[in-house]
Amino acid sequence: NTVEDEIKCLELGASDFLAKPYNTEVMKNRIRSTIRLRETSSLLNRLQKDTTTGLYNKDFFYQKIDSILAQNPDKHYDLICSDIENFRRLNSRFGTAQCDKFLAYVAERLQSTIPQCLFGGRVNTDVFAFLFVHQEEEWISKLEEAIDPKRLCHVFIKYGLINDVDHNLSGEILCYRAIMAMNAIKGHYNSSVAVYNEEVHKQEEHKQILIESMQRGIANGEFKVYYQPKHRLKDDSIIGAEALVRWIHPKLGFIRPMSFIPLFEQNGFIKTVDFYVWEEVCKEIRYCLDIGFTIVPISVNVSRIHFDDPTTADKIIALVDKYKIDHSLFHIEITESICEEKNYINEILDKLHKNNFIIELDDFGSGYSSLAALCSLKLDIMKLDMSIIHSASERGNYSLIRYAIILAESMKLETIAEGVESDDQIAALRVLGCDYIQGHYYSPPLPKDEFEPYLLEHASSKGESDFMTNFF
Repeated sequence: NTVEDEIKCLELGASDFLAKPYNTEVMKNRIRSTIRLRETSSLLNRLQKDTTTGLYNKDFFYQKIDSILAQNPDKHYDLICSDIENFRRLNSRFGTAQCDKFLAYVAERLQSTIPQCLFGGRVNTDVFAFLFVHQEEEWISKLEEAIDPKRLCHVFIKYGLINDVDHNLSGEILCYRAIMAMNAIKGHYNSSVAVYNEEVHKQEEHKQILIESMQRGIANGEFKVYYQPKHRLKDDSIIGAEALVRWIHPKLGFIRPMSFIPLFEQNGFIKTVDFYVWEEVCKEIRYCLDIGFTIVPISVNVSRIHFDDPTTADKIIALVDKYKIDHSLFHIEITESICEEKNYINEILDKLHKNNFIIELDDFGSGYSSLAALCSLKLDIMKLDMSIIHSASERGNYSLIRYAIILAESMKLETIAEGVESDDQIAALRVLGCDYIQGHYYSPPLPKDEFEPYLLEHASSKGESDFMTNFF
């Protein structure tokens, strides 16, 4: 029976059925229709799918989420987004072809690891999102095992998770919220997964306000430079100061540096802030010199992003020369983490050093820099991070600081202890042979109108000249 045979074939998976005797015209038309259907299906697939990863493209992914949530109002789903940190650097290092293979690998591993995953989408260059059936049991640890560490090359992947998604929200908004949670832990190398909640939402809104205000803040002079004095331990005289930026927002008031500096380091605005601070410091030094006021060297922070630019040293030299300031009055502070960078760090520091700038290594002891990397840098001063000062004080054991000072002496570096607050800390650092102190024991960071009287009161011409001539 032809009809029964046709039904059986279709049940077994045949997409079409041609029964004998063949009608040539019917057969031709059915073949043409089949070809058109396959071509249309292939075209739709290409429009819906990302060719690199095989995941849905952003727009179709959002539509799929909307459709699933609308059709299943009583079912519970989760959504997770992933992001590869510093992907641009990977692209510049390995090239687009290699990175595309890596993206495909990551997408495939995540989709196969996420339990009861329904489908995934590529919502940005290196940002993937996946909708899956709600999970009551803990499974997040599987993500860290999903990708072969040997293929990661020290690349970190961050995840933003929404538990039990709200069916009243669109796919686009859900992804935005998952990315919001993910962004909250960017740069935090001890955290890989963040769960979206109201606190995350408030933090992200706060960040957005800061981003929208930053350009205006520079233009309106909302960023202020404060100066924290540095004192010589043996005679308490002031021998320098560190320039620190503060933001006095017209609506939010005083904004803590830790609220905006990491954010600006992520979005690149820290370069603008750094140059603003550098110029304000040059103006302050020039002002003091012009009125015959006692001045000490002032150190400025140079964020790690500047070491991606081979012209950084030339820009600093040009700025200081613009105000006709002796280079030795303008100290350069770099963080210990800069030692992880390759880029142009040695060339930049070498050029600055040859032009008589003093280089201070900030936050020593807060990271895990190799001694080989440290020894390869042109440095003059080692600043001991406040965390190891406070830890030593709490434990009553200063052996780590003693070894740090011995290391500095072997490298012919002067030492500055940061965050010093108590008589006990001062006494211990004096015995250990630390050269200089910076911290609330002497003074907190001071605005310009308080720093100048403080400088006048505490400076000694002997203290200034000794500090200036130690290196020349």
